[in-house]
Amino acid sequence: MKRLYILLLFPFLASGVLHAKENILIDNASIQEYQGRFGKWIHINSPHTVKTACRDYSVTLNEVYSLNRLSKNARVVGKYLFIPYGETYLEQLRSRGITRSTIQSAEDEFIWPIENVTNISSVLGFRGRRFHTGMDIPASRGTEIKASMGGRVIYSGYMSGYGNTIEIEHRNNFITRYSHNAANFAKKDDFVKKGQVIAVVGSTGNSTGNHLHFEIRCIEVPLDPLDFLPRREDIKMPQTLKNWK
Repeated sequence: MKRLYILLLFPFLASGVLHAKENILIDNASIQEYQGRFGKWIHINSPHTVKTACRDYSVTLNEVYSLNRLSKNARVVGKYLFIPYGETYLEQLRSRGITRSTIQSAEDEFIWPIENVTNISSVLGFRGRRFHTGMDIPASRGTEIKASMGGRVIYSGYMSGYGNTIEIEHRNNFITRYSHNAANFAKKDDFVKKGQVIAVVGSTGNSTGNHLHFEIRCIEVPLDPLDFLPRREDIKMPQTLKNWK
């Protein structure tokens, strides 16, 4: 098993040597990206929500429905829609100094799918007789979940005990999985960027509280995300990992 794990790690480690770090823009609550447009995901509480958002963000109703792949008669109340910003509103944001943050990350390097993580409640390994195939990150309901690496969405839907789940296919046969989401934003066959908001935290499926279940797989083998994510010395680990370095 140890030899297999090293073989799976080798393409990732080798590719990391070849790619210099580059600036990566990270979505935030004010500015998010979808299908090449800047805007943000909004929960539609009533039929008036969309029209109000269009007015506030200087965008047309046709643009909103087209970007979200909806017909004009589609029912949108209770759903999340991406509302793109018009140039007038984007100029207002720029004049107020509101931008996205930037981090340094190599092309083949994963980033944390949730910002400001303070605690990991469960890690890869056996929990009793069952094998836990990823890492659990507690967070408030509605917290933005971001793509850990750029790639193509190969699944976006409800996956039994995993609840609302998104899977992204990356270079070198890697796949990341994001589960128990309150809502999925990215759709199947979307190409997403590293740091792009793809979902929000929830507790759907077999879950006992709001958290993100995060997996990194290679050729369908679940790997320990802590071996791939940037080191964080400030995160509270489960008791079994209190001496993790």
